Amino acid sequence: TVACVVAVFDAFDVSYSYESLKKLLEILIFFWVVNCVRENRLQNSLSILLIVAATISCLYAYYQGWRDGINIMNRAEGTMSVYMTFAGLIMMTGVFALGRVLFRRPIELWLWPAIGVISSCLVFLTFTRQAWFGFLIGFIFLMLAWKKKWTLILIGMILAILLVYGSQIRLKVIDTTISDGVSTIDHIKWRINRMVSGQDETFLTRVTLWKGGWEIFKDHPLTGCGFQCVDLIHSQYPDPTGNIARLRGMHNNFIQLAVDTGIFGLSAWLGVWVCFFGLLYRRVKVIKSDQSAKSLICGSAAAAVAFLAGGCFESNLYDSEVAMVLYFIMALPFAGFKIAALTQEDEI
Repeated sequence: TVACVVAVFDAFDVSYSYESLKKLLEILIFFWVVNCVRENRLQNSLSILLIVAATISCLYAYYQGWRDGINIMNRAEGTMSVYMTFAGLIMMTGVFALGRVLFRRPIELWLWPAIGVISSCLVFLTFTRQAWFGFLIGFIFLMLAWKKKWTLILIGMILAILLVYGSQIRLKVIDTTISDGVSTIDHIKWRINRMVSGQDETFLTRVTLWKGGWEIFKDHPLTGCGFQCVDLIHSQYPDPTGNIARLRGMHNNFIQLAVDTGIFGLSAWLGVWVCFFGLLYRRVKVIKSDQSAKSLICGSAAAAVAFLAGGCFESNLYDSEVAMVLYFIMALPFAGFKIAALTQEDEI
C-alpha cells in the first residue's frame, strides 16, 4: 500500500494516476474473510460455494457455445464480460478444486464432475493460453505436493518423449489451418502450433510491450512513473510496431508493476508472496494430519501459483474480478477457529 501511494505521489501525472489507488480496497476482501469467517463449517461452505459457482458459470459458457458457436474469434465469456477474465477465474478455481479433491478426506466424489466441467471449459471454450499455462503450473505444483516422486518420474518421461518424438508430434499440429469449418480440436492445435513455432503474433506483441516497458522502467527505476502513466508518456519512446500506443499495458504483472511503482513497489509485491508461501509452509508443518486444512492450504497455494504463472503473460493483477477472487482464495487457509488456534500455538 505504501509503495502504491508513493508511486502515485511521485507519478508523471498525479491527477491521472491517483484514481487507480481505489484498487487497493480490493485487498480488504482478504482481511474480511480472515476476520469474519470464524468457523470451519463456514470456511468449508464458502469453499464449496466458490467451486459450485465456477461450475455453473462454466455450464452457462457451454450454453453460450451451443447457442453462438465457439472459435478463436468468438470465445466463451461465461458470466463475465471478457473471456480473459472468465478464463482467469476458472483457472484459479479449477486448481483450488483439485487441491480439495487430492488432499481432503473422505474424498468428495462430486468434485470430479465439477473439475471436469471447469477444466474442459477452460481448454475448449476460452482458448486462453496464459490461463492454460497457469492451470498447468498449478496442477504440477499440486502433484508435486501430493506424490513428489512419481510426479518427477512422470515429468521426466514426458520430457524424454518430447525429445525423441518432438518432431513427429509437431507435425501433427503444424499443418493445421483455421477456417470456418474446422473443429474445436483444430482450433486448439492451431493455438498450440502458433505458440511452439515462435510465430505467434500475440506473443511477439507481448515481447515488444516488454521491451518498451523496460525502457520506461530505466527512466523511472525507484518509484515508477505512476499508474496508467504509459498512456501519457508512450510517445516519448520508440514504438515501431505501434503496440505500446495501442495497448498501453505490459501484459506482464512483474513488468507492469516495475513500470508503475518501480523497484520499491515490485520488491514489496514480491515480498508479499514470499511471506504468503512461507506462512502456508509453516502451517502445513503444524497441521500434518488435518487433511481438511491441508486441502485448503495446498489449493490456495496452487491457485496463487497459477495466478503468478498466468501473470507472466497477462496483467491479471489489474483485473479487479480476478484479483478479488485471488484474495478470497488466499484468505481461506487463515480462516476458521482451528487454524486460528494453531497459529497462536505456533507463535508461542
